[in-house]
Amino acid sequence: MKPFVFDYQAVLDSRAAEEQASERVISPLVARRSVLESELIEHRHYLESNRHLARSQLTGRIDIDVLRAYAGQSVQAMRRIRALLLEMSEVHGALESAKERWMECRRRRRGIECLRDRDLASWNRQRKRIEIREQDDLVSTRASRELQS
Repeated sequence: MKPFVFDYQAVLDSRAAEEQASERVISPLVARRSVLESELIEHRHYLESNRHLARSQLTGRIDIDVLRAYAGQSVQAMRRIRALLLEMSEVHGALESAKERWMECRRRRRGIECLRDRDLASWNRQRKRIEIREQDDLVSTRASRELQS
């Protein structure tokens, strides 16, 4: 009997390649999100330490220029945090759409794989029937030879 050949193997290969390509889009987005999260944490710690330093300057003699410098640095840090949050929201949106695309590609590939699995099961059933028929033929041939001798 001929070996199993799936008629839509090229389609399955194409769907698998499409799924892999859509999956490769996700990893840079996840990496960028991770970088943004670490930068946000860094800036948050900077703001906390800056506030602590500014509060410590409020004891004893108060230098208004130093406090103004701390305030300016805090404002710059807050602007950077807002920019990071805006970029983070863009990355999250892109990540969600990339994940949806990957899930759709995965669903399409699995549909073709189910078709392949059904075809393979049908081929296996047919192969078993042929094997059983051939065994029956061999048994009946041997039995007829034994009867003739």
